[in-house]
This record gives sequence, structure tokens and C-alpha cells, in this order.
Amino acid sequence: MISLYAEKMLNIICNETLEARLVCMFKKYGVSGYTIITARGEGASGHLSDMSGFDTNIVVKAILPESRMQVILESIERKIKKGHHLTVYITDVQVITPDKFDKTTD
Repeated sequence: MISLYAEKMLNIICNETLEARLVCMFKKYGVSGYTIITARGEGASGHLSDMSGFDTNIVVKAILPESRMQVILESIERKIKKGHHLTVYITDVQVITPDKFDKTTD
């Protein structure tokens, strides 16, 4: 039987203009990897579609140990307080390669 290890998945929905800042934040705090997906939908800001070629939303996903989550959330909170619109949610996940998500900060 394969062993599973508990990790956290950070999910951030935001405007694509924040992509570079989020990537920089991940590198600063030692997040080993992330996935970015273009997003469409409707919510508090109304309907959003990527058909216009601007003002597109993205979903940024990163798996990391719970021990790294607090510093990341504090950085995200600072961005929200500066007026950036981000929707953040965290889910519990299980992985088979935990060492892949525990990069040591340089």
C-alpha cells in the first residue's frame, strides 16, 4: 500500500496582473512549485470572461506544508489591504511525495 502524507493546497483567485507578484512571493518564501490556470466565472465582481483580452482572472495553486502557510497568508493579507482583490481558500490534500513540497528557503 502506498503511503499518503498530509499537505495544504493554497488556492488564489485574482486578476492576472498579480501573477508576477505572487510568483515572486512564492520564490521568496520557498514554495517549490505552483500551477496557474486562466479562470472565467461570476461572483461579487460580476461576470468575468477572458474574451476581451484584458482583465482576466487566474487561479494560482500551490501545495505546501502547513508550517509554511502562515507567512504566505500574511503576505497575501498585505496585498488585500493594499486594495488588491484576491479570493483565497485552503484545502487539505494528500500526496505521495512530501519532500517535493518542502523546499528550504534560500
